[in-house]
Amino acid sequence: MKIIITGGSGFIGQHLVKQLLKEKNVSSIHIIDLKVSNLTDPKIIFHQIDIRNEFDFELVNNENTVCFHLAAVAKEPGFEWEEYFNTNYIGTKNVIKFCEKKNINTIIFTSTMMVYKAKEYQFSEEDLTTPDTAYGISKLLAEEALLAWKSKIDFRKLLIYRVAVVFGKDEKGNYSRLYQAIRKGLFFYIGKKTTIKSSIYVKDVITALLFPLSNKMQYYIYNLCIPQKLEIQNIVNTIKKTFNLTKSSFTIPYKLALISSYPFEILNSLGLKNSIHHRRIQKLYYSTNISSKRLQEEGFKFDYNLESAIEDWKKECNNKGLF
Repeated sequence: MKIIITGGSGFIGQHLVKQLLKEKNVSSIHIIDLKVSNLTDPKIIFHQIDIRNEFDFELVNNENTVCFHLAAVAKEPGFEWEEYFNTNYIGTKNVIKFCEKKNINTIIFTSTMMVYKAKEYQFSEEDLTTPDTAYGISKLLAEEALLAWKSKIDFRKLLIYRVAVVFGKDEKGNYSRLYQAIRKGLFFYIGKKTTIKSSIYVKDVITALLFPLSNKMQYYIYNLCIPQKLEIQNIVNTIKKTFNLTKSSFTIPYKLALISSYPFEILNSLGLKNSIHHRRIQKLYYSTNISSKRLQEEGFKFDYNLESAIEDWKKECNNKGLF
């Protein structure tokens, strides 16, 4: 089996590559990324490519080739509005063109739960998608482009995972920042402690990405998250318990926190860098809640719940923190 991974040098990509290197039936792994991978192995072939532009490279014998399309502009806030569309939508169209040119008929795509609107409701795959962020809208457009690609030829295989917040070793994201804030006594609940944040450990993401290669799937689209209902207080308390952290976390009224964030954004624009942004305040207040029931009904087994995932991540970091 030949593997192509867009975004193979990223957080999820590197975890996927490491697992694929253990698979005996994988003959080569083509990494497509702007950032050079720090993984080296005779099976790895690196292509420094910007998927925002059409691209091509030689593939010998394209049969039994699988494309994992992970490349995305995902950090939010962090980019201008159009940057999300240039990478997530136009980039996906360029990946599709490459796969059509090379007769690659299997694509596994990481979308996002942000194709649903953040609110106090648990979304299943049948629910209406009404994204209200550039990230969510651009990913939904990418989904539609891939579904159109699949519809042209019946034997093409497409799997779309609407992924929750992914955490784990080397994430440099939400959970790492949360751990640091809790450790320093700088974490505050925004408005309430019951905000739901569907999440997924990166090791279970990798298991899910490989799952359709050996299992026949009934649908094209699946939500991907730990089945537990994860309120922000559950996440905070689990991190505190795992590391024996005792500093209190107080609740700040939502509107006060929101208004207070804007001066920090002005300072940021003047070059005084800080991590406070009104969008991060909103993300701590509004729930992002999805159900993974459909995937479980297909026979997928999650190896980790929140508690065991945080404990495993801690061990991955030699018990020195979460990073």
